[in-house]
Amino acid sequence: MNAMPAVARPGDPGIRSRRSGVAHSARRPYRDLADRPHRALGSGDAPRAALRLTRRGRVVAAAVAALLMTVVSLLAAGAVQATNHALPPVAARQNLVQVVVRPGESLWSVAESADPDQDTRAVIQQIVDLNSLSGDVVFAGQQLWVPRG
Repeated sequence: MNAMPAVARPGDPGIRSRRSGVAHSARRPYRDLADRPHRALGSGDAPRAALRLTRRGRVVAAAVAALLMTVVSLLAAGAVQATNHALPPVAARQNLVQVVVRPGESLWSVAESADPDQDTRAVIQQIVDLNSLSGDVVFAGQQLWVPRG
């Protein structure tokens, strides 16, 4: 005789699940939050942080922080550079004067007119050092600190 298998209903206490072997009625979801078991926090347990970053998120956060630090340091360096156009510290101690290069003048002619009694090459070197020039070319309208002769 062919027997028909019984239909399993979740509410029947006698029907067991094939996976867990536990009756369906024992696996009933919690209807009230108060019925749910909860884990009590002990003295060593700390609540979990709400934000968890993936590896890519940590890399992006580190890159953004590094970029921010770079921008801040460049801005600070630019501010220091922008305020560094006052009288050089050497000028306060030495006898210096500021001159404006006129059209057609060279560094040689500026040095000769600044201190005619000194060797012109030595005066040119002083002018280059005082004004942090990269070469011996000067332009009309450029302001230079030169030793007073």
